[in-house]
Amino acid sequence: MSDHGIRSEAVTENYAVVTHTLTRRFGRKLALDSVSARVSVGSIYGLMGPNGAGKTTFIRCLLNLINPTSGSGTVLGHDMVRDSVAVRRRIGHVAALQPLWEWMTVRELANFMAGCYPRWDQEAVKAVLSPVGIDPNDKIEELSRGQRTLAALAVAIGHQPELLLLDEALTGLDPISRREVLRNVIDVMHAENRTVLITGQDIADMERICDHVGFLIKGKLFWESTLDDLKARVKRIRIEHPSGPQPQVPVNALRVERAARETEFTVTDFTRDLVESLAAQGRRVEMLDLSLEDIFVDLASASGGLSAAGPSANAPMKVSA
Repeated sequence: MSDHGIRSEAVTENYAVVTHTLTRRFGRKLALDSVSARVSVGSIYGLMGPNGAGKTTFIRCLLNLINPTSGSGTVLGHDMVRDSVAVRRRIGHVAALQPLWEWMTVRELANFMAGCYPRWDQEAVKAVLSPVGIDPNDKIEELSRGQRTLAALAVAIGHQPELLLLDEALTGLDPISRREVLRNVIDVMHAENRTVLITGQDIADMERICDHVGFLIKGKLFWESTLDDLKARVKRIRIEHPSGPQPQVPVNALRVERAARETEFTVTDFTRDLVESLAAQGRRVEMLDLSLEDIFVDLASASGGLSAAGPSANAPMKVSA
């Protein structure tokens, strides 16, 4: 178990991944800035962030492909640095443009990987390859980029991992292949109480499949919660004020937009009491639900200093659930 803060066995039993102030520098660049994250066992956790936010660095630290500059973490109860061999035996990992042995056929790749693990589920491999028409006799070098990703995914789940790390792995897949992956891999993992941690740019996919989300922006974890809690707390407020002074908006509001007769802004701590207080002077107040993409854009813009009313990048908005 880690030396820094992760001392409760109960924590590691309930969470597939726990990190404590995980930090990684590349020279003067701070790629991860004190990231304390928790990924619940059995969850489908979507880690979102702009390009360069630190998502891949976070995944590579979990795999011990790079060492953290400071901080610590456990993966499936194992210290991610000291017990990295034990960690890798129990997880699957697929990255965008993942290198494979191009001279092998798909079958040879699967057979080779099967020899590396004490248990192997060939049916799970077929469940990925067959619906998308990949012939096991095809050579890796003859596959398209999307087909290579599917081949990598097939062998990643062959040993029945308890945790599957998908780092931009769905990028470049056609809609049919992506749907098959979601149905035959992620849904199966979820049904069997295994855990998926996924990063990617397709927020619509994230919203459809994830039950937990985290926003990683400029190396900081700005929000971590269940998707339902996130949508319940982050709302767009519209106030109509055809006459009289413009209303005062909450100090922590995001993306404030004022017009002559209307003011809109996003809040991250929505309550019905807030609506009632804003409507107290006879103004019409409307609450608008936001999509996950809308929420992501508002949080990312505010953390980058694009909204004068937004929070400082030094003050992460984090809610654990």
